[in-house]
Amino acid sequence: MDKDFSLEKKNFIEIYNLARPVMTILGDQVRQEILLALIESGGMGGIRVGEIQKKSHVSRSAVSHHLKVLLDAGIINMRREGTKNYYYIDFDDTTVKPVILFWQQVEPMLKRCSKESEKRL
Repeated sequence: MDKDFSLEKKNFIEIYNLARPVMTILGDQVRQEILLALIESGGMGGIRVGEIQKKSHVSRSAVSHHLKVLLDAGIINMRREGTKNYYYIDFDDTTVKPVILFWQQVEPMLKRCSKESEKRL
């Protein structure tokens, strides 16, 4: 294995390790439905738990729990207006970026690994 490939592979694994916790959180079906509801809202200042609950067809307490997980992970944001909380996705401030970077590098890494395998044959 040459030095360049070793360094590429090491960097790829580092990016994967940054993305892994977020991918794990995004693996939950209810959280995916919540994200879809947030996306469908168009980011217009966010939406409230009740609106998300109607779109995701899970209990209000389940929505609240999953929103907390998404918030704690930095995937979504919340703004408070009086006693009302509005949830939204802000792509300038999200932990999803390492996941995007990881997936952008999967295909080039697959090709590079294939070439390295051919060299060993």
